[in-house]
Amino acid sequence: MTNSKKASRSQKKSAKELLRLGIKAHAYRKDLLENEKSRSLEKAVEELQDLLKSKQVLLSELEEKVDNLDAELKISGGYYYHKKGWVENTEMLMVAAIVVIGIRSFFLQPFIIPTNSMYPSFYGMQPHLYEQGEKMPTILERSLEKILFGASHYKLEVENSGLLYLVLQNGGSFRYGKANFPNGRFFIFPSTIKEYVFEIAGKEQIIQVPAEFDLDSLIAKKFAGINDLRDLPLIVPQDQGFTGNRLKLSDARFNKGDVALAFDILLGDALFVDRMSYNFVTPKVGDPAVFRTASIDDYNRKIGTEVRSFIGEDKYYIKRFVGEPGDNLEMIVPDEIFTNGTDVRKGTPGVLYRNGEPIQGKDSFEQNRLRTVQLSKNPNTENESGYPGYRAEGLLTNRSSIKVPSKTDPDNPTGLNGYFAMGDNSTDSLDGRAWGFVPENEIIGRALLVYYPFTRRWGLSN
Repeated sequence: MTNSKKASRSQKKSAKELLRLGIKAHAYRKDLLENEKSRSLEKAVEELQDLLKSKQVLLSELEEKVDNLDAELKISGGYYYHKKGWVENTEMLMVAAIVVIGIRSFFLQPFIIPTNSMYPSFYGMQPHLYEQGEKMPTILERSLEKILFGASHYKLEVENSGLLYLVLQNGGSFRYGKANFPNGRFFIFPSTIKEYVFEIAGKEQIIQVPAEFDLDSLIAKKFAGINDLRDLPLIVPQDQGFTGNRLKLSDARFNKGDVALAFDILLGDALFVDRMSYNFVTPKVGDPAVFRTASIDDYNRKIGTEVRSFIGEDKYYIKRFVGEPGDNLEMIVPDEIFTNGTDVRKGTPGVLYRNGEPIQGKDSFEQNRLRTVQLSKNPNTENESGYPGYRAEGLLTNRSSIKVPSKTDPDNPTGLNGYFAMGDNSTDSLDGRAWGFVPENEIIGRALLVYYPFTRRWGLSN
């Protein structure tokens, strides 16, 4: 019964695919094969080819010819037949890499925001502080938070009983170090970290956090309910027999095994940068843009910008453009700010003017202006929007005016337009006020959408 069964269309299609490989293998390898092997492969190809030309193809005959050709290809087909797994995987990975590089180079580039210079428009790393007595997350809960929010858990469990101090490092609250595997970048590459050294009853314990994370404010809030570590009492060596200066964090005594400090660090917003649009349109005021810093220092030297500091490295920044080529910018501080007791340790609040008018066009512009007006009336007004108000410093001190360079300016030897960029969180942003203008050739693209973590900010950027 089987001998008279006809081959189906799909079976003949599979046989034709094998025949195609057989013809290809013989054509490319016949000069390399011994005569006998070459004739055997050629014969198997011809027999299957002749059979498939028949009007009626029996399944038994088709299976026989397919098996014959398969056997010959295993012997003589080389890499044209049954490629080794590592070859196929390598080819697949190379194709995938080319596709990814192409997309990243011309269309969309991923970017993770490390700092809070654009807060609250975009979030950098954010803390969640566990209060005294608050339940610590289980391993399952921590794993889920890691997946959904990119959260990493930290805690300081004291190993001695006594009072808790923060050991100062060269006059500061921390020292820089290097994190290697598995805590390095992408688990492999070394990354810069901050090390905070705590001491209790002569025992030093270290917490390492990412270099961009502000643990100072968290410590001040946790132990003293304040915003600045500098307001904590300083303990000098001769007073307590210490070998270095300390900050006394609390009058409370901790017992061995107590958790003195516990917090999570949530990953900063991960977003896609639109690299395509700026090939057709010029950047505009209000755009949240990503740019490289490689040639910013050199650009500002050539045009004679009197910067407060140089960047000195090649990194990616995200800021919002507040000035286009030819714009005049000015920061004006309300007179009341100087007399009403406003805390100016993080800069003096001011209103940003563009071409003679308060800057407009984005909600962040308006919210920063309104916050400065609030502070001028009452420095204790609660900040509901989260925008702190722009700060007058660097190139934009009170009532100083700057002009954004244009490539048509006679005193611009670079032939490049410039842009002025600031962070929405002006109090914690190292931006154009410090290092000057961004040359147009360093602009990568506009922030398009936040794709991770899965919070209310997920979606298109503004």
